[in-house]
Amino acid sequence: MGAAERRERERASLQKKILDAGREILVREGYESLTMRKLAEKIEYTPGALYAHFADKDALVRAICQADMLDFAARCQEVTKVADPMERLRTLATLYAKFALEHPEQYKVLFVLEPVQAFKDGLVVERGNPESDAYAILELAIAHAVEQGLFPAWKNRPQLVAQLMWAAMHGVVSIENRRTAAMDIPFEPIEDRVAAVCDVMLAGLGATKPPKRRKSKA
Repeated sequence: MGAAERRERERASLQKKILDAGREILVREGYESLTMRKLAEKIEYTPGALYAHFADKDALVRAICQADMLDFAARCQEVTKVADPMERLRTLATLYAKFALEHPEQYKVLFVLEPVQAFKDGLVVERGNPESDAYAILELAIAHAVEQGLFPAWKNRPQLVAQLMWAAMHGVVSIENRRTAAMDIPFEPIEDRVAAVCDVMLAGLGATKPPKRRKSKA
């Protein structure tokens, strides 16, 4: 390995360390508590070393959000290999739950924390591009199901279908990530809850009609 390659690996390793530590502070303490000085102390580097990678805190938060969005979208890409439309939607829902349960801090940054300006500005995530936008992957899976004749009553409300499925899975994994022994509830295995929500949602979409479209309030 040459000197240039070794330096690049060391730079990439430090950048990952910065992002992971920044994400941890962001999730546990909030945006306002995340400072470059606190982050530098956490990873035992000087603030100057951090500024060599990120111009300021907002640049750091954008990098955290972007990395998590792209990671999530990459995992969801697996559904493109599934030909059966119902199985594709089940696979996507299961992948969503798996990501949330195995990467709770990333999930909180993307779907739980109150969005900050740094999250909204400057992200290289093209809306509608399934290579970077996980929601676009869900939209494509629903469009595929409708093309195959599934959910005929909902064919004109694909966004409602997408949002219902997202809301259902978000509820399941959010409860799991936040539950404690103090709740004293006999929770069923999370795998069973995820599978049941998938089945109920898909069966319901095939057996019901959407509500009448309401006018949005100005």
